[in-house]
Amino acid sequence: MKVQGVITGRILQRGDQLIISAELIDARTNRNVWGDQYDRKLSDVLAVQQDITAAISSHLREQLTGETKQAIAKGGTTNPEAYQLYLKGRYYWERRTPESLEKSKDYFSQAIAADPNYALSYVGLADYYNVVTDYSPIASRDAAPKAQAAAQKALAIDDSLVDSHTAMAAAYWNLLDFAQSEREFRRALEINPDYTNAHHWFGLFLCWQARCSEGLPHLRRAVELDPLNLQYNANLGQGLENAKQYDAAIEQLKKTLDMDPNFANAHGQLRNAYREMGKYELWLEEWRKNAELTDDGEDRAIAEEVTKVYGRSGYLAASKLSAQLEEKLAKRRYVDPAVLAYEYAFADQKEQALAWLEKAAAEKSGSLQVVKIVPSLDKWRSDPRYLAVLKQIGLPP
Repeated sequence: MKVQGVITGRILQRGDQLIISAELIDARTNRNVWGDQYDRKLSDVLAVQQDITAAISSHLREQLTGETKQAIAKGGTTNPEAYQLYLKGRYYWERRTPESLEKSKDYFSQAIAADPNYALSYVGLADYYNVVTDYSPIASRDAAPKAQAAAQKALAIDDSLVDSHTAMAAAYWNLLDFAQSEREFRRALEINPDYTNAHHWFGLFLCWQARCSEGLPHLRRAVELDPLNLQYNANLGQGLENAKQYDAAIEQLKKTLDMDPNFANAHGQLRNAYREMGKYELWLEEWRKNAELTDDGEDRAIAEEVTKVYGRSGYLAASKLSAQLEEKLAKRRYVDPAVLAYEYAFADQKEQALAWLEKAAAEKSGSLQVVKIVPSLDKWRSDPRYLAVLKQIGLPP
């Protein structure tokens, strides 16, 4: 991972007592640079973190500015319960399944209740609303304003917090306010040029506007900064797919699955890449895997029906059935109208595709974020109805 130093140690909890040992290892020589042990109350856990940070900085003779010292504690809390709840929320948020996201929302809400002035817990709640529409049948028009409100609360507590600006950028993005979103992403990276989630989301933001030459360096930087993060790795694969670098995308997504074969999002991205490459058997296989891992019975049933029709009648018939079944599903639960537009476009059903695209624009649905890079629409990029949709949501042709 090319790091110079590693902090390691162990934590032992006995009742409300914590025994913490920590040491700093020079990764190049495997030499112990510093070590100490702390015996504290559970309520002092955040103070211990600051003590360890200060001890390491002092030992390395790093002269921190006042601004840097303040940055160490940004968005924090003195409430250990709120802190632990926030960490649990982040763990489940990273898993990116419908069930895990609901758990993350619950933990972030509990953290807010434990400490109403804990800025990062509001960021966590905003981030839940920023991504939940990609994994659950929830409309962006319902989720995005809640994400914006939570991010605004975090900014009200501390407007210099990079996490808050990143969450606000994502909220604007879901509201299809692309100019405001880009400003917030750039502001976040001004505050901290190495903030991984800002690079991650800004990279996708740029790729989805057909600016992959700008976006891919951000996606790669996120993976460099956090190489074991499954989401960052999968979305780098997605960015490569958006750039039509399909072989590189497949390689990156398989690398992600080497880390966790059950990471649903990587299977979902493989599903898209294989379809765009014309590898339809693999498209259907990854679709079924993704539906199984997300425990989506409706999606799994559609995948099975589409697979049967593909075997009998080929790809276009299978794509048409996929669109029809998604439209039927929309009568029982929310389905983004832009998703229906893209499915009908894959089936080469122009009238239905453009009609659903216009409905999506009227609703300002979240899946319009990718309207410029969905391959099924490439054949109609100059159509006046398509161009009118771009104009309506504020995107250039």
